[in-house]
Amino acid sequence: MKATKERESKTGESKRPRGGRTAVRLAEDHDSRPRPLGASRAPSSRKPRRGEEVRERILSAALECFGAFGFEGTSTRAVAERADVTHTLVLYHFQSKDQLWIATMESAIGKYTAVVRANLEDHAERSAKESLMVFIEQFVRMSARTPQIHRILTTEGNQGTDRLEWIIENLLRWHFTAIRDLIRRGQMEGTVREGDPARLYYFIIGAGGTPFTLATEYKAMTDRDVFSETEILRNIAFIYEIVFTGS
Repeated sequence: MKATKERESKTGESKRPRGGRTAVRLAEDHDSRPRPLGASRAPSSRKPRRGEEVRERILSAALECFGAFGFEGTSTRAVAERADVTHTLVLYHFQSKDQLWIATMESAIGKYTAVVRANLEDHAERSAKESLMVFIEQFVRMSARTPQIHRILTTEGNQGTDRLEWIIENLLRWHFTAIRDLIRRGQMEGTVREGDPARLYYFIIGAGGTPFTLATEYKAMTDRDVFSETEILRNIAFIYEIVFTGS
């Protein structure tokens, strides 16, 4: 049935969108290579993979659009154009711009926070310093891969939207609490600098994320490519120097 819907969407005829998933969890091992939209007559065993590939392309395009233009400046048609799929397919998978935004945040931020949670829960025997060092590297590398997340959070934070409240309650509050408490434990162990743990948390977030959101300015001012492996490692090391006492 999905192949039929995709063939119909290519004719340009107006079709009413049908209900689809409102929250998407992407598979980690699927083939992410784009296929032409006309290749919809695939064997039935490949249809689920085709569907996942289309959803990933849409989510990737949505992250780019929301990061560059904000929620209000992004349309589902613009996302469809960037993803090189029909508008009907975007609405089929996500129903509305609101649901597309939620699925984009769940995919981009949810995957990252799941990795952070695994670091803390699967290695509870580590010292606070060891866990915090791993977190800092995870955060900086996530920021390098997806600086759009920081741009989206900055825009939503400046406007104080309901969308920001949704992100905080569903994706970020655990993150803040876990890392703040980890900082506090490190201070008790004597390996993390003294100071308000919440302020130190936001120092790490700012130092780890801002250079990637201002990459063009950073390049102009420092003549360095912030996305290079060398610069990523230097920024991680610099945060270590500020956060840890050297004990």
